[in-house]
Amino acid sequence: MFNVMQVARQLKSAVLADPERFYTNETGAWVTGLPTPQEIRVSTGREPFWINLGYWRDVERVDETNCERVGELFMAAQAQMAHLLARTARLGERDSVLDCGFGYADQDILWAETYRPARIVGVNVTPKQVDIGRERLRLTGLDGVVKLELGSATQLPFGAGEFDVVFALESAMHFRTRGDFLREAFRVLRPGGRLVMADMCQKTDRESGAGLRRRLRHRYWRGRIAFPEANVWTTQRYVSELRHAGFQLARLDSIASDVYPAVNTALAALRGMTAAERQPGSVTVAKVREDVRRARQMEFEQLQWLTLFNCDEYAVVYAEKP
Repeated sequence: MFNVMQVARQLKSAVLADPERFYTNETGAWVTGLPTPQEIRVSTGREPFWINLGYWRDVERVDETNCERVGELFMAAQAQMAHLLARTARLGERDSVLDCGFGYADQDILWAETYRPARIVGVNVTPKQVDIGRERLRLTGLDGVVKLELGSATQLPFGAGEFDVVFALESAMHFRTRGDFLREAFRVLRPGGRLVMADMCQKTDRESGAGLRRRLRHRYWRGRIAFPEANVWTTQRYVSELRHAGFQLARLDSIASDVYPAVNTALAALRGMTAAERQPGSVTVAKVREDVRRARQMEFEQLQWLTLFNCDEYAVVYAEKP
């Protein structure tokens, strides 16, 4: 049974869900094995620093036979997530794009080079990510096409109707709040503009039936990853919030089965292979393979996005401004 101090600490973590603090101090609870902000070094601008969970439908999934290649496979899936959003948005050469919460700008580099929109503007609340992203753009020669700004997705520093596409790739759950972001996205889009996101939520209400201990655990872990309680939505509420903000043709397309199980296994491999590399002798490849096998065989309800954050849905969100 929880004591008073345990409860207080968990509630404090939930209240202090601050994305700037979170991404300044650590890459994230689900990306053990990837470089922390302090470890990132930019030399060519093309070093991959993706931090999304990846879209694994058309990517070789990690298992016991290929776990040594986890870095390569993980990054391929993460790039596929950016491609999926671009295809969903029908991203084209005439589009003016706003990317909200761009991480280290991996997707912006990919979109600029592959889809060649007229311009991309990124907004991010974390100064270190802005600095690293700008340096990468300078080194790749894309700083004339992509501009990165320090700012909040809930108070966008742009006029009405400036953009054709607004993206939020696995970032909107961190915004304080997601509802405020939807209203800002609607404001800065032109008529006919498209909002496209990759985001986590709940298929149905998973909160009301949970006991106190479970609810506190979820609040604690969501607080750890800067996921405000105000953003814990069901898919039904998500569509309702989009419509309330003024959008039409709102929909959520589930890709949870092509995200959660595969990345769960990939992260088991990443943790093990990272430990083997950084601390030789601490873990054997045979042990990593066994951990990967167990992770691959886990039931869906055992995955950490359900047990820790209570989010059983991962969706591509689409809506248009009339």
